[in-house]
Amino acid sequence: PLRRFPVETSNNVYSSLTRTMFQQQRALCCLLCALMGITIHSTFAFTSSFKPRNNNMHITKSNHPTKLYMSSFFADATPPKETAAAVQRDANGNAITVGQKVAIVPHNSIKAYHVQKSSYGSFDSTTKQFLPQDEANKTRKTSCLLLPEGLRGEVITVHDTNAADRPQPVLVKFGADDEERNDGYSLPSAFSMHLSANEIMVVV
Repeated sequence: PLRRFPVETSNNVYSSLTRTMFQQQRALCCLLCALMGITIHSTFAFTSSFKPRNNNMHITKSNHPTKLYMSSFFADATPPKETAAAVQRDANGNAITVGQKVAIVPHNSIKAYHVQKSSYGSFDSTTKQFLPQDEANKTRKTSCLLLPEGLRGEVITVHDTNAADRPQPVLVKFGADDEERNDGYSLPSAFSMHLSANEIMVVV
């Protein structure tokens, strides 16, 4: 024969299951609200208190209206203001734009490591003749082209430093044709290089 449970026991089991399901649903709702950036207080915030009545303690409950709080992500939905592009200025304070001819300022440390091996070396400061690196004493530091003072190139790109952090925002192309540059140097090969604005000066 089937065993029958008392009605009171069945009600307790049903209440326990209902309470567990409610707790699971509430946890799921809280998780969804957290992912959406919204914090929702329950519709009625119940508060319990104990008050004596006829020498007996009774539990009383009160409720409060709901409140809805939006995160700052949703509250501040205004698009950011556009900022003007940063103007790059050369060593003399002149604005640098695409298409200008620029020249390398006096220095002793601007080196191009990405050029072809045939361009590794330096230039004679007086004759402007190219001096290849010494193969017998070649090192990592000498495997580059030391850019000479007055070497000319054309600006092909000026990056906006307000939009991205670029220490060398000016891209200059140095052609191999001396007549194109008109600076007296004869480069073994053409190359392009990113430079800082204070490493060049506008000549045209």
